[in-house]
Amino acid sequence: MNEIDKFNRGIKYLDILAPLKKKNLYKNISLKDEYLNLKCVKFIPASGAATRMFQELYEYSNTLKKSKYMLRFFAHLKDFPFFSDLDLDDDSDSLKVVKSVIDNYGEFPKALIKVHKYKNVSLTPIEEHVKEGIGYLNKDLVRLHFTISSEHEEIFKDYIKGLKYEGVDFSYSFQKKHTDTMAVDMNNKPFLKDDGEVLYRPGGHGALIENLNDIDADIVFIKNIDNVCNDKYLDETIKNKKILASIGFDVKKEINKFILDINNGVFEQERINRFLKKVLNINIKGVLSESLALKLLKRPLRVVGVVKNQGAVGGGPFVVDNGDYSDVQILEKSEVDFTRFKDIFNSSDYFNPVDIVCFLKDESGIKYNLLGFVNNDRYFISRKTYKGRDLKALEHPGLWNGAMHNFNSVYVEVPLITFNPIKSVNDLLEKGHIG
Repeated sequence: MNEIDKFNRGIKYLDILAPLKKKNLYKNISLKDEYLNLKCVKFIPASGAATRMFQELYEYSNTLKKSKYMLRFFAHLKDFPFFSDLDLDDDSDSLKVVKSVIDNYGEFPKALIKVHKYKNVSLTPIEEHVKEGIGYLNKDLVRLHFTISSEHEEIFKDYIKGLKYEGVDFSYSFQKKHTDTMAVDMNNKPFLKDDGEVLYRPGGHGALIENLNDIDADIVFIKNIDNVCNDKYLDETIKNKKILASIGFDVKKEINKFILDINNGVFEQERINRFLKKVLNINIKGVLSESLALKLLKRPLRVVGVVKNQGAVGGGPFVVDNGDYSDVQILEKSEVDFTRFKDIFNSSDYFNPVDIVCFLKDESGIKYNLLGFVNNDRYFISRKTYKGRDLKALEHPGLWNGAMHNFNSVYVEVPLITFNPIKSVNDLLEKGHIG
């Protein structure tokens, strides 16, 4: 299906049967270091600028309206870790303060903004991810891979050079240009720029499945750049990352044994069916054949940390009907037909904080081709503007949505304190970011 066809068809809604419930969660919690015998990498999507983080400040600079949000911002101005870097006088007026923040950080990479203040230093999300990774990645070499924007490459490289961490390997990549997608006008015709050329836009975080596919590792920990915590909560965060990896190691070992048994002529149909249902939340509608068992078992595995739903904006885990079987998928709101499934979506108990550990090699230690497990029908269409003109943008299936639709998934509840997103600047005043 070409891009125009996708716009004409629109988003394909999924058939959701129920929200993820406590009974669907993996409960055999373990904490061990066996997974460290495998090569681990931390994968951190970090391409965004901080524009959205300061959205309310942009609005204030245009309206001068001191909303409740802005009153809180001004009241705690000196508590922000980046405050000391601003060129301000004690008598600086509110507008000058806001413009100083916007001028310094509005187009700055979110990865490089100081977010936590300690006694003698303020740290960026990059440094916080390093500290966290040291706690649960391979001790011989802590590997971190960032996906960044090409326009931020030089500032990112300069920043990394200035960090003094021994035994830490930094690597980075860009979203691949060939994953850019065509934009269309409101009539689904190619959107033309002023020079008559068709406008192509980045294809969303789902395009990063290609970057993830290029990573040489047995285990990849995925976490967004803006989800970091103050040192006060670091031990709890590290512990729960180790738990996710430990669970994945145990489950992967079971999967590998089932596959090897089948290959050796031993097909324990009932036992495998029970494992699929109880551990992977895969419910077969018909009879589990040997070929279907192998097809379902021979897939990448992800262990997904979920938190109790507190009303945050974003996706969540739901039981989805796939035809021959049902399983649990991470959905975004736009993938749900609210004329049919509004009550199910709104009754969700859990939220997806993007706290994922992936096991990417098969039973023989050969890396899966992750592109073969994408559900290409789960693309997104969103409304955007270009120089004041409305358009429709096409995004690839989300990295933890359709891009991982055909991964095996285990869901584990993690403590809410391990989820500390920085979506807007005042989030830095919340519990997880204050010492």
